[in-house]
Amino acid sequence: MRSAGLLALLVLTAGLAGCAGNGDSSPVEGERDAKIVELEQRLNESAETIDGLHSQLAELQAQADEVPGLESRVAELTADVLWLESNITHLNAEIIVLERLYSEAQNESQTLAEQLSDVQSQVLALEVEIATLEADSEASQERIEELQAQSDALNSTIDNLLSQIEAYDVIISNLEATRDQLRDRVADLEEDIEELEAEVESLEAAQLECDSSTYEDNGVCRSRGIIWVSMPFEDGHQVNITQSHHGYYSHNDAMLYAVDFPTPENTTITAALPGIVIQVIEHNTGGCPSSECANQSNLIIIDHGDSTYGMYAHLTHNGALVDVGDSIHQGQEIALSGNTGWSTGPHLHFEVKDIYGQSIPIRFHELANISNGVAYWGASVASANTPSGQGLNHTHSMCDAELFLAFGILLDSNIPCSVAQLDTTYTLQGWTYGPAGNVGVAQYDIDAGYWLYSCYSSNANGWFNINLEFDSATHDDAVYFMVYSADSDCISYQAWDQSIGLWLE
Repeated sequence: MRSAGLLALLVLTAGLAGCAGNGDSSPVEGERDAKIVELEQRLNESAETIDGLHSQLAELQAQADEVPGLESRVAELTADVLWLESNITHLNAEIIVLERLYSEAQNESQTLAEQLSDVQSQVLALEVEIATLEADSEASQERIEELQAQSDALNSTIDNLLSQIEAYDVIISNLEATRDQLRDRVADLEEDIEELEAEVESLEAAQLECDSSTYEDNGVCRSRGIIWVSMPFEDGHQVNITQSHHGYYSHNDAMLYAVDFPTPENTTITAALPGIVIQVIEHNTGGCPSSECANQSNLIIIDHGDSTYGMYAHLTHNGALVDVGDSIHQGQEIALSGNTGWSTGPHLHFEVKDIYGQSIPIRFHELANISNGVAYWGASVASANTPSGQGLNHTHSMCDAELFLAFGILLDSNIPCSVAQLDTTYTLQGWTYGPAGNVGVAQYDIDAGYWLYSCYSSNANGWFNINLEFDSATHDDAVYFMVYSADSDCISYQAWDQSIGLWLE
């Protein structure tokens, strides 16, 4: 800008100079020249001013270039100041602590000085006493000799006592060894006693004269038509009964001899009789006080091995503590109670069923001295179901020889009546008493919903020998089964209202 302004002024000057003519100068021209000189002077002053401004501008620019560095330095100095102030604060705090420690040290020094004074006083007293004792040294020496004699006597006594202690230690060691031997002997004798007691019980049981209508149960002859069981709860658990046999509400027909025990949900249920678990249902979550919910009950069924089956129903969701195939001893924990299925409230439904699925009479040991074992409404008694028979392996029920006798068949072979194997051949043999001499075998196809019949002939004496099989192509996990005397068309002389149910594996 400075160069452009100077150029403009030069042009203006040149123009003014060009307007002057030749000849003498007029007053106007003189005034003009003076004006030009003044303008030139002013122009030079402006140029100098501009040069000065440019110098100041350069200085300011240089200072401005230094500003970021100064700001950074200021920040560093500020941080240093803050750090120093922080150190000063910490040092002041340490000074206060040191002053306190110094004060405590002074007090301690004063205390030590007082103690030193006391010790010095005691030293002086001891020096006086020493001087006194030195004066009486002769008497003291005699006393020292007397005490030394007593000390020698005591040391001798101590040596004697140590010798006696060593002797007693030997005696104690021998007595402890004898005690251990006696304890081992006692343990052996206790085992012998248990064996003898078991033998006595066995001999006493062998002396029982139970006839064909009874069976031996814990040293007592029980009727074969009635099964004695323990309460299906842990030993000591207080048990109540709300619905027993012949209950109008639901204990009728196939559940005639069932018993209901009200109990809070998740109460531990134990096996009333030993056996093998053949069915577990625990996926249900709901229930209602109506028969419409009967199929929603969680349950466990245990095969007792004698063609009877214990059923424990209304269990809680996922409340089974055992699996299918488990061998169960009496008193073993098997499930947690619940409120599923046809139920008016949390309780356990317990019954023992026969081979046809019908409940059968049962009696409880805990009620033996009250109602001859019969369960009754309002009964309240503590369970005495102590675990027994642990470690025993139980077997599934086999069909009794007279199972189909009402249908004219007497068996003479062992065939499964609880759990059977798929695609396995079983020998079915015996006698038929039907006039046609034919034997019918009926297997129900549950998926298809109809019976499959097979007919076989017997010999002149009614003897038959049949290969029995449950085909996996026809059956899945369960089947209904019946054997009967048949006519020439393979029709039973007597139809059946209930059939044998088998679980298939």
